[in-house]
Amino acid sequence: MGLAQLPALLGRDRPRAARSARLMPRQLYSRRALLAGAGALTLAGCGAATERALSDVTLSVWRYKTTAGNFMAAAGQADTPYQVRYVDLPGGPLVLNAYAAGALDYAYMSEIPPAFALQSGTPLRLIATHQGDVNNSGVLVVKGSSARRFSDLRGRTIAYTPNTNNHYYLLKLLEAHDLRLSDMQAVGLPANDANAAFTRGHVEAIVTGGISALLTESLLGGRWIVRSVAGLYSGNFCISAHPAALADPLKRAAIRDYLRREQATWQWIERNPERWAALSATLSSQPAALFQRLAREASRPALIVPPAKAAIASLQHVADDLARFALVRDRFDLSALWEPGLI
Repeated sequence: MGLAQLPALLGRDRPRAARSARLMPRQLYSRRALLAGAGALTLAGCGAATERALSDVTLSVWRYKTTAGNFMAAAGQADTPYQVRYVDLPGGPLVLNAYAAGALDYAYMSEIPPAFALQSGTPLRLIATHQGDVNNSGVLVVKGSSARRFSDLRGRTIAYTPNTNNHYYLLKLLEAHDLRLSDMQAVGLPANDANAAFTRGHVEAIVTGGISALLTESLLGGRWIVRSVAGLYSGNFCISAHPAALADPLKRAAIRDYLRREQATWQWIERNPERWAALSATLSSQPAALFQRLAREASRPALIVPPAKAAIASLQHVADDLARFALVRDRFDLSALWEPGLI
């Protein structure tokens, strides 16, 4: 459904979590040390593993405005001993399509896509957890709305993006308030169309998060009625890789190296929020103050960590919810997707 049809369609019938996580010790990765480590750990059976051989590798990495690839140069992590080809896609289904086409080796994703990947047979493995934010995500209403709490939206219009985190948040909020999707005039739209529908007054509420939510709130008069998804969603994201890339010793070495560089980049971001905000503002053409606020109000530092039992259980819980909500056709066991040992 397009935005142009939206007016006609509509005519028919917790406090913020404390930032208590401690930063991991700073790690410095020299080109020589990384090459030596890659050779020792992954290339032992491959003959002469040299820098020249690794320099022949091209790693295809998904990149978007907020991903670490945009900040690696500032963090001193961009001098890789292999080539990096960034694949700029909006995310979601297009990332899974790129994996299916063999056009992607490495990507960051929420806890939503893995179940869809398993359902469709899309090849990917999960190699690490990115600990993300649960604040400044939820539901905004337009300026002048009489809604003061989520249950007030019964019978009213709300926009969301199907098969994404925002869709999942909406279903979890409905469940928590003993409501169903049919109790609202819920309109599923692509993210840009959902934002446009909200800003033009075609819908009263929107499920949103991150910098776009702060922009809507600060510059366009939106008002939060749910501003944190704590208790509904873990805030975890997944670092994924293509199985064929992991099976190739040289690419596996490059993935291991890039993952550690991304880990170091997020640590740099945590130590340098002002510089991160300035770079993000340049990339997005949005006010740096909004990115500063996003960093300041985050529920915890954004760090990459090895997959732990709690993160694996959280992902399975989300997949089970997706099956219960009939967003995927069956319950899928996601444990086989995890491939530890790369970080």
